[in-house]
Amino acid sequence: MKTGLILGTGRQSEAVVNLLSSTGQYHLLILTRNINSPGAIKLQALPNVELVANVADNGYNITTFLAAAQRTDFVFVNTDGFALGEQAETYWGIRLFELSSKAKVKHIIYSGLDYNGKESGFDPKFYVGHYEGKARVQEFMHAQPKSPMAWSIIRSGPYIENLTQLMAPTLSTDGTYLFELPLSAGAIPYIDLDDFARYVHWALKHVEESNGLDLGVATVHASGADIANAFTATTGKPAKYVDLPVETWNAKTWTKLPNGPDTKVGFLTVKDNNALFQSYGENFANWWNLYKASAGNKGLIRRDYELLDRILPSRVKRVEEWMKKVAYSGERVSVLNILE
Repeated sequence: MKTGLILGTGRQSEAVVNLLSSTGQYHLLILTRNINSPGAIKLQALPNVELVANVADNGYNITTFLAAAQRTDFVFVNTDGFALGEQAETYWGIRLFELSSKAKVKHIIYSGLDYNGKESGFDPKFYVGHYEGKARVQEFMHAQPKSPMAWSIIRSGPYIENLTQLMAPTLSTDGTYLFELPLSAGAIPYIDLDDFARYVHWALKHVEESNGLDLGVATVHASGADIANAFTATTGKPAKYVDLPVETWNAKTWTKLPNGPDTKVGFLTVKDNNALFQSYGENFANWWNLYKASAGNKGLIRRDYELLDRILPSRVKRVEEWMKKVAYSGERVSVLNILE
């Protein structure tokens, strides 16, 4: 049985732990800031799962991480850009790679995002801190040898599960479900979290192919109309996509943050405002710009769906397929803890 170290108990790490635990092939160490959180307790109840407390004021406890990594065959790294902020996320992504190598880990899998700054010629309207922070780590990884520690990058995007929270519909007075999103004629490269976990498992099982691989994954590039049409096809209820001004979306979405959309990304961990750059409003205004520029899988963010079909032939391929799988009703369910 192989031993793996998984960072965090968020939705992405939870999906990975659920799948790997279910195989009976792994003993999993879960590094978490709070071993008594509902998410941590839920994961600890799974077979072959052990919690490791990450006691640190800012980021990760190096001694704890190194000791855990020395017990493992592989490490899955998904740093939380919303908790850390852009600057700290870049530092910790690189540092955790170095520590994993020092611990003689056999394989590190990094959960990444597209380097849209580089792809767009560093156009400021596409500057999204939680994307760029991860992307710089990926550039560092590309400069590293693939032996003795194998490395893989799995670039994802917005969870399709966000249709239950960030992108959930509202019900109009005439009974129509409105998907009000600042997407214009763009498309969102959604990823189903269950499939994301399966890509991680594939990378672990096929190291000869995944070593040094920078794999962009997605379920589908979905337009606003695609989402509304899928909802109607799934539920039989009328739905419509409404193009919403991003300022309105930001104002509605971040009401629970201390300063609303003016709250700085990373405020939960970093107490020095000089080390925090973008507000949630700035970050997500540009976040929507990414998808406005990605229509039809021909723009800024692109995916090789033929390759993804080869890797996971049974992957979810359409919004409607995902909605049917989860019995989607448009009901709001928590996905991002920051909104709670």
